Amino acid sequence: MLLDKVTPVDEYIAQKLKQFRIAAGMTQDQLGELTGLSFQQIQKYEKAKNRVSASKLFEFSQLLNKPISDFFLGIKADRDYYNYNFKSSKRQVKETKMFDKELLPLVKAFSRIENAQSKKYLIALATSISKQKPKKVKHSYS
Repeated sequence: MLLDKVTPVDEYIAQKLKQFRIAAGMTQDQLGELTGLSFQQIQKYEKAKNRVSASKLFEFSQLLNKPISDFFLGIKADRDYYNYNFKSSKRQVKETKMFDKELLPLVKAFSRIENAQSKKYLIALATSISKQKPKKVKHSYS
């Protein structure tokens, strides 16, 4: 996801900004003048053509006498859009056990190695092994 791309949350904030400005009885010109912005910039914010920075959102909340949280009330973020990946509790427990059982001893042993060159060789070895494809082993039962 591009950082400068307008998101559904940005669009929601834009709607709230317009709603709160109108409720306060302010024009885009007036809000722009108070914030040192042109009415065109306020218009771009309200149409979600430009994203509102955190500092500007704070300034708007102060001028419109609204807590910042009001800009987010009722928002329903689309988990698929934001590509959220919440792990199940079973998966978290499994990964924690694997870390404790396999990785933690390895990390502790590695941290006790004093020779820098040995550490480099070990990293190179682990990298090399991890890139190898597992070979199928044929069992011969005689």
